Amino acid sequence: MRPPIARKGCKNFAGAFRSAAMAQVEGDRESRLAEAERRQRILSEVSRVLLDYVGPDEIEPLRRIVHEVTEAMGNDWCAFALVQPDGKVKNVATYHPDPRQRELEKKLNQLVPPKPWDAGPAELNALVQRRPIVTEHITDEMLRAAVPGEEAFHAIKEVGLTSAIVAPLFDGAEPLGTLLLASTGSGRDFAISLAGRAALAVRNARLVNQIARERDRQSLERAEADRRFAELRAVFDSDPNGIALFDASGILRLASHRIEEIFGIPLRAMYGQRFEDIYRQKIAQAVTQNPEAMLDRVRAIFADWDSPSHDDIEMERPRHRWLTRRTTPVRGPGGEYLGRLVAYIDVTEQRELDRQRSDFLTVAAHELRTPLTPLSMYLQSIERRVKRGQAVGGDLVTKARRQIERLGRLVEDLLDVSRLESRRLHLSSGDVEMNDLVDDVVADFRAQSRTHEIRFHRAGEPVLVEGDRERLEQVLVNLMTNAIKYSPQGGQIVVEVERAGDEARISVADFGIGVPKEEQRRLFQRFFRAANATTRNYSGLGIGLFVAHEIVRRHGGRFDVVSEAGKGSTFTFYLPVSRRAHAAGDSRSRVLLVDDDPEILEATGQVLREWGYAVDEASTGPMALSLARNSRPDLVLIDLMMPVMDGWTLIRRMREEKLVSDVPLVVFSADRDARERARDLDAAAALRKPFELEELQDVVERLVPPKTVA
Repeated sequence: MRPPIARKGCKNFAGAFRSAAMAQVEGDRESRLAEAERRQRILSEVSRVLLDYVGPDEIEPLRRIVHEVTEAMGNDWCAFALVQPDGKVKNVATYHPDPRQRELEKKLNQLVPPKPWDAGPAELNALVQRRPIVTEHITDEMLRAAVPGEEAFHAIKEVGLTSAIVAPLFDGAEPLGTLLLASTGSGRDFAISLAGRAALAVRNARLVNQIARERDRQSLERAEADRRFAELRAVFDSDPNGIALFDASGILRLASHRIEEIFGIPLRAMYGQRFEDIYRQKIAQAVTQNPEAMLDRVRAIFADWDSPSHDDIEMERPRHRWLTRRTTPVRGPGGEYLGRLVAYIDVTEQRELDRQRSDFLTVAAHELRTPLTPLSMYLQSIERRVKRGQAVGGDLVTKARRQIERLGRLVEDLLDVSRLESRRLHLSSGDVEMNDLVDDVVADFRAQSRTHEIRFHRAGEPVLVEGDRERLEQVLVNLMTNAIKYSPQGGQIVVEVERAGDEARISVADFGIGVPKEEQRRLFQRFFRAANATTRNYSGLGIGLFVAHEIVRRHGGRFDVVSEAGKGSTFTFYLPVSRRAHAAGDSRSRVLLVDDDPEILEATGQVLREWGYAVDEASTGPMALSLARNSRPDLVLIDLMMPVMDGWTLIRRMREEKLVSDVPLVVFSADRDARERARDLDAAAALRKPFELEELQDVVERLVPPKTVA
């Protein structure tokens, strides 16, 4: 038996050992709890960091994880590698608190190339095993097997790794990459939780990236769709025809500006409505066809998904028109029926041209036969006389020649149209004084027309243009001919020349039948004849104004028309003034001839023009006053015995207005005391009717010698 004291000592030692052991266990437990708590805080912080990031960059959340982990773990490595599109694993986020360790990691990345994600050995590949691979103690043999050469071995040896955990990252069955937790101390058992969070972060980033790409793709598709729609709208609105697009259900999806103009309805405000409703509510009332028959036709067109269609429509509102309707099915890339495109082509003008062409042929045949008929009769008469041995009178030849000239003018008009259309009408160029040109043309018409009073207002200065005198005369002759033709009851024709800035303005006004307003825009179309100028009442081919308009246009000028049905018309054309305008002194001496007798005006005016004078003719006092104000004559010849305003009154008015202060006056009178009357009026000379040409010439040349025409 042991002594009692010894047993007591043993008990004390055992108790102390148990206490120490219990303290050790308690300390280990507390240490493990503290470590677990620390790991949980790291995971919580990692979760918070990942929640703060929402973006398409899948590497950014991994960078944040390695930063949080290495900051919390101290001397631990944390690294993420991701599987690249080529199937190789590449480090994308690696961090260690020690800068020297980070430099070694860069060196290793250069020395160790990426490997395929399923490279061996398989038992050490976490992605192949689909589980974490834990290495509690890293040996030199492991390091040599992991790197390709001695330099890389020494570099990884210098890092000083003692243990490591490699955890796989998956997106379902797809390998994403790996998480490496390497330590110079003990391993980390929370690698799986950390790897799970990392995999979730990568998946979220890829999802955000995918959503962003999809959003960008949709934005590009919307932009492309908007661009194509804008192009389609531009094509629709620039097309001269009316276009509407219906989908497979017959619902209106797109319409052009032009179709709204054709039908006079806001069709684009009816997008989303079916064709039946649109036709029944808006279009049926505008066409001349039976509404139900028209609607049945439209139903049949839309019911046929295979065939195009073509038909004609006559409209009454908003104005009378003829339309050609063409429709065609619209099909997708796979041939599926998408809808129907409807195009309305306004053929009113084409039909009108066809009608005009037909009318022209009728009129042309009539106009050409008109001179042929008397010409044939004259020739037959000449032939008969020749056969009988009778003398052929000169009057027959003259009359036949007149009809030939008439026929030649008609043919020449037709040739002018041909020359204009083929651009073969050549214009000469020279200075043309429009006052003189118009004066000559007016004088010719005064000699021909006995039922119309033709008044001519000259410009107060020379109006010189550069052009073809013969063609400009043709324009004026056409306007004068129309003014007389369409004033069948006689009346006044007013011709005026003036300078308006850099343009010469020439107008011809009549008080005849006028032109309806709705037809004025077509006056210069070839073969056009106004509805109130029927072929039964007015001859002509309907090409005079067309030719006149083209001649003026080719001179750089323009036309203007003011007309009212039943009240007359004013045709005005403008021409650029010549840069080589002559001085006023280059024009001829001007004589104002005033007499109420048209025969005296014609005969005396013709003689004065042959002598080299420019002549203004007036048959009334007011007309003479107007001409004197505009032209400032060099000599005035006045008949004293005129109705309404006699010669005395006219002379007094001229002197009151100081129109003839320095202008010599010559008076005509049938009285024996003509000379005494001239003295009473302070006139320079008097001529008693009838007078001899030599007497007139002596008086005129003594008072105003004729000037040389430049």
